[in-house]
Amino acid sequence: MLPTTWTLQNYADVFTEMPMLRMLFNGLFIAVLATAGNLLGSLLAAFAIAKLRFPGRGALFAIIVFTLLIPGTITMIPLYTMMRAIGLVDTPWALILPMWTGTAFAVFFLRQFVLGVPNELYEAAVLDGCSVPRVLFTIYLPLLRGPLAVLAILGFLGSWNDLLGPLIYLNSPEQMTAAVGLTYFQGQYVTNFPALLAGGFIILVPTTVMFLIFNRQIRDGMLISGMK
Repeated sequence: MLPTTWTLQNYADVFTEMPMLRMLFNGLFIAVLATAGNLLGSLLAAFAIAKLRFPGRGALFAIIVFTLLIPGTITMIPLYTMMRAIGLVDTPWALILPMWTGTAFAVFFLRQFVLGVPNELYEAAVLDGCSVPRVLFTIYLPLLRGPLAVLAILGFLGSWNDLLGPLIYLNSPEQMTAAVGLTYFQGQYVTNFPALLAGGFIILVPTTVMFLIFNRQIRDGMLISGMK
């Protein structure tokens, strides 16, 4: 099981045979901005549906939950048509901007936690003169750190490991992500397995670091959900 000759040449080949540093930066840029936008958009929608009173609130939430049943392949062509119409094809924004509207799962997930916060906190803040945005970001946001950390991990992993999205929207090699870069080592007849495995290990580093950073928040989020 152990190699007879130990060498780091495979890691060097990953960076010399392709612009891996550029691809790592592209992947981080897309994953960080897409995750941050998803959290913000989903938090705003979840808070509005859970706490604000407006006509059609129940119907809107039902529609959001219903979209969980729609496969992503159905919306793939319409979304690509929209991105091409506004000139975002072959740019990272084609993968970032659609996430800023939030996702149905994140809205549903956060709404359950927002409903668990007593209404007395919201009413007391409003009586003290707090605006709705201030109530959200100064009172509810600290209480939702655990669920937001869980969604951040899931969103970052989904965006970082995404292969189909970059293959559809990105055409230039300098715009590609690291997940797409690994496919360069796979040919129709020959696959460079040493370089492929070395590149896979390099791609694991950012996700491992992010998990270690948010480890405490994830445990707190699981504890809160267990208490509920």
